[in-house]
Amino acid sequence: MIDIIEEKHPLHRAAIITSISIALILFFLIMYNETPLTKGKSTFYLPSSSPATIIQTLEENGYELNAFDRIAMMFIKSPDKGWYRIDGDEVGRFSFWKNLHKKQAKSIRIIVYAGETSSEILHRFAREMLLSEAKLKEYHDEFARFKEGNILAGKYRLSRSSNEETVMRHVLDNSYIEMDFFAREEFGSDFNETQLKEALIIASIIQKESNDIKEMPSISSVIQNRLKKGMRLQMDGTLNYGKYVRTIVTPERIKTDKSRYNTYKYKGLVPAPLGSVSIEALQAAVSPSESDYLFFVLNAKGKHVFAETYQKHLKNVKVFKAHLRQRDKMKKDKEKKKQKVLKQKTKQKEAKQSVKKPVRTTEKKVIKEKTVTQEKDLKKKSPKKTIDSNKSRIQKLFSDINATKK
Repeated sequence: MIDIIEEKHPLHRAAIITSISIALILFFLIMYNETPLTKGKSTFYLPSSSPATIIQTLEENGYELNAFDRIAMMFIKSPDKGWYRIDGDEVGRFSFWKNLHKKQAKSIRIIVYAGETSSEILHRFAREMLLSEAKLKEYHDEFARFKEGNILAGKYRLSRSSNEETVMRHVLDNSYIEMDFFAREEFGSDFNETQLKEALIIASIIQKESNDIKEMPSISSVIQNRLKKGMRLQMDGTLNYGKYVRTIVTPERIKTDKSRYNTYKYKGLVPAPLGSVSIEALQAAVSPSESDYLFFVLNAKGKHVFAETYQKHLKNVKVFKAHLRQRDKMKKDKEKKKQKVLKQKTKQKEAKQSVKKPVRTTEKKVIKEKTVTQEKDLKKKSPKKTIDSNKSRIQKLFSDINATKK
């Protein structure tokens, strides 16, 4: 007996292989979709919309991704730069990637002003974002590089749903990215934190003395020249540290403050930055103008005038003090004039009131007399007599009728 073996057509084999392949692909897709996504922090910030940045950001925030996730990203709408919040309501990985771009969170913009201390910044963050100030400080101290000056002045956009840790990580990370870029440009790629800290200290002193960007390089030159000569900095701004940030520096304070922040007593720089600084102040700190300036003082226009010698500085101080005396005199004269005008107006008002009083009394008298007259007229026109008269006439009529009947 001869067995006849029927060979399958090549097209049939191809169809079977294709079906198996499709089945396997569908199986893997279903398995991929059903595999739970290990979720991390609910709120995070995407610095850009590039796939690499999205993956890196998600992984840094605790999301465990695999090779298939990277493939899935090729077929989705990339989310824009900004804050995102994942509420955990997505079912399946496909749904997660498909709806990621729709998960943008509401944000708030907070400005950090140059010269603010970390305490002031954290207090405002806590108030405006309804967060715990104590927790913000805890995370700030954990992530901060320096005692002060870790947060650069500028605008920060934060998610309203961010917690204390997320806020501090975002603000400090953004500040350090900008600081490190600045340091690499100025000191080279192998810069160290000591170089950056010194630049921040000088920048914070400059920031305390002036917010005028044009003056900053000149003030920086005064600081550098005094340090080179071994002179004390003798700057009031250095005493505006910590809890004294908004305190007016008086001669008594200069005598009694024994801290290293008192540059009237101690040479060299203060031990830490005084507060937040602008990038312009940082640039001025490392790029002072070329000068022989050792002194500066305010002038009548609110700007600073600089001097190379103490004698010239004393003349500038004398001019400024004369301006202050003149300004105080003008202020007092203006106040006296204001008080004089106020007194005149008061007298005029009292005079008008005194003239009106007799008129009001007369009016009341006339009204009273009219009222009395009206009451008398009403009494005269009283209907009582009329009623009595009618009554007597009716009685007479009835009596006449009765007489007729009789």
